[in-house]
Amino acid sequence: HGHGDIHALLHQHGLPQKWEAEGRKWMVIFQDTNPLAFRSLCAVLGVSATNDFAMNSVCVPRIPGEAMGAIAKLDRSDGSNTTINVEYNQLEALLKETPLGGDVADETGFSPYPGNINIVVFGIPCLARCLEATGGIVPEFVNPKWVGPERDQLKSATRLECMMQDFPKLCRPEDKVGFTQLDRIMCFTCVKNNVKDASKKCPHDCALSAEAGIYASDALLLHLSGADVEIETPEQRTFLDVSAEMGARIVLHPSFCMCLEELKSKVRGTIRISRRSSLVLEGNVVVDGLDLDGALKVSGNGEFKSQTVHNEGQSIVAIPEDELSAQPPSLQIRGYQCAKGEVEQVAA
Repeated sequence: HGHGDIHALLHQHGLPQKWEAEGRKWMVIFQDTNPLAFRSLCAVLGVSATNDFAMNSVCVPRIPGEAMGAIAKLDRSDGSNTTINVEYNQLEALLKETPLGGDVADETGFSPYPGNINIVVFGIPCLARCLEATGGIVPEFVNPKWVGPERDQLKSATRLECMMQDFPKLCRPEDKVGFTQLDRIMCFTCVKNNVKDASKKCPHDCALSAEAGIYASDALLLHLSGADVEIETPEQRTFLDVSAEMGARIVLHPSFCMCLEELKSKVRGTIRISRRSSLVLEGNVVVDGLDLDGALKVSGNGEFKSQTVHNEGQSIVAIPEDELSAQPPSLQIRGYQCAKGEVEQVAA
């Protein structure tokens, strides 16, 4: 009855105590609809260790009204307080009693309350102690899902739920609870809406927007590598009434680099990539100079130096609507596919 049950399962199997006995310090919970969950994990672990956080929530700047919980510090009348996630459907009512007057933007254009993206780092000693004291149970609540803003019709049957983010309710006053806010491009894009619903939402949070987000994140990392990198500006692409900025499709495999510092040792020289290009880097390879207008996959173990690759490439093309139902689910949720085209594959 909600992902808060993860705490009960951890306790039932004795995992926090086992991990603590093994000398492990941190546990990370992430949401599998977010493919960028691990991109910033090393930095977030560093924040947890530096601040001795019992719980550290990864957050992004939140758009007011976005279907995303917000991290807030709730002050009690006795002077105590709790830093905790407030669900988006409860946030408006809570903020109406504040000077903001509701879930609205501040001078930055975003909500002053960071958006919780369900990547949470727990300190294992505190986790083990709290779950032992409560038997792994976190407080429950009712979370109705409404059809529209009138809130007069339920979208689905309302149920009793619990959330993993309510862990601070189990903590002692001395346990430190905090958050780490990062730019979305480095930690968050997700696939949680079907195509029909996505076209009406902002952000879309669907297959097209998530895929574009991954490519944009990898392109930014190349820019940050320290090499002389120019990647042509993305252009807007629209499929099934959903639009996203789609540029060069760049994929950096974990076998190529796990963090920015490792990437800096793998990319050198002058790099030029057109917006229609696709680039896949896999393995322990070093790219030293590249002019790419087309599709290229480099893998293996070695150096790929001062190369020019111009070919037909693999363009993204719409799937005709009358053919969509015959496609596998992975393409039905996109409305587009990769043309066969031409790809140069190099084993360095």
